Amino acid sequence: MARMTAFEEKTVELSTGETYFYRKRKGGIHKLLLLHGNMNSSVNWDVLMNELATDFTVYAVDLRGFGESSYNTPIDSLKDFSKDLKAFADAMDFKKELHVAGWSLGGNIAMQFAIDYPDLVEKLVLMSSGPVHGYPMEERKFFGLKKTGNYLSTKEDIADGVKMLENIRKKNKRKTLRLVLNKSLYTHKKPLDGRMVKYEKAFMQQRNLVDVNYALSHFNISHEHNGVTEGSGAVDKLNLPVLILHGKGDKVVPVEYAEKNQQAIGDNARIQLFDDAGHALIVDKLSDVAKAYQDFLLEED
Repeated sequence: MARMTAFEEKTVELSTGETYFYRKRKGGIHKLLLLHGNMNSSVNWDVLMNELATDFTVYAVDLRGFGESSYNTPIDSLKDFSKDLKAFADAMDFKKELHVAGWSLGGNIAMQFAIDYPDLVEKLVLMSSGPVHGYPMEERKFFGLKKTGNYLSTKEDIADGVKMLENIRKKNKRKTLRLVLNKSLYTHKKPLDGRMVKYEKAFMQQRNLVDVNYALSHFNISHEHNGVTEGSGAVDKLNLPVLILHGKGDKVVPVEYAEKNQQAIGDNARIQLFDDAGHALIVDKLSDVAKAYQDFLLEED
């Protein structure tokens, strides 16, 4: 079990007009920025922040519309998150030595950030990351059981597609949420020490569920059409070392997407797959994942 460390908890005003809440664990000269996933916040990084070596000063942010951060302007694209992160980096006076790691949705945002600001990001870790072609939502019929082969492209249709989750959030249905999380994220091991309560609260604080799923559907840096939008080919701009970490039993982002990400990024990317692990790698394989981060990020070029 990871030791518990007291994190600094702060807010900072961004030039984009948003206020970011972030957690900081003091450490060495290596700066690591952690980007959480959908239905999460910076609190979900707590166990990894505790486990990582003190070589790293670690920052975990609540993205716009998540956790304790503001949602003054709704997002339409993952580029909106990328702009916030650039403003955060400027406010923190980060330079080229910044390492960035993203989990799930955070992986897509991390890729966008590295593409938009290549002079800022030194290395990239994609943990249980969404694919380079985005995550379009497939239409379902017959009580949501049968896929039609069509994809949802408007915010109105996506709002209908996520109405069950929105209902859970608006009505604070904690028991139902726990069933959803155990079926999707925590399929192998469960969070300990009362952490599940904090993780559930993170989802209840999210105000951008429709907008985020819309942005994920329209994110596509591949060279192919994803069913909603044509690929931009911007994946070719990821000219930096990339580590891909993925659980073989991931039910949210199937492992074949991790393999496709490696193929799309090319020689700059290496991949490490974990047996007996799902979408929540830092719960299922904490020490192994922390070691993988450290070995990669501290490795000399």
